Amino acid sequence: MTKYKNVTSSGAAGSDLAFPDTDFPMFRLADAYLMYAEAVLRGGNGDAGLALDYVNAVVNRGFGDNSSEISASDLNLDFILDERGRELFWEGHRRTDLIRFGKFTTSDYVWPWKGNTAEGAAIDSKFRLFPIPSTDIGANPNLVQNTGY
Repeated sequence: MTKYKNVTSSGAAGSDLAFPDTDFPMFRLADAYLMYAEAVLRGGNGDAGLALDYVNAVVNRGFGDNSSEISASDLNLDFILDERGRELFWEGHRRTDLIRFGKFTTSDYVWPWKGNTAEGAAIDSKFRLFPIPSTDIGANPNLVQNTGY
């Protein structure tokens, strides 16, 4: 899937084919809208109607019309996680999202080859954190390796 292209605003090829000239977008309006909706669903001080409007704005932009709008009863954390997966595909959010939603290591949410099995399986909860590199621990004796590594 091509998500970004290394082209100028005129459509010409970038100056270096090995390193893109384009910046990686760190924040997008759709991301902010989905964060707002998640915060409201998690009990934050916000407007549930506005959260629904924001989510539908993201969905409508993706589909090009309002044929896939959702209702208030459809708006839940599972929908937000799924929509973040679709909207932010290849943007480096998925692992963090799965950890935040409590689905990265559990059997509640599996995908092919999770846990080194074709059908997917739960993995050790230690994998929510990365190990601290041994060079860092060697350079700073105050560091303690994350549990399980």
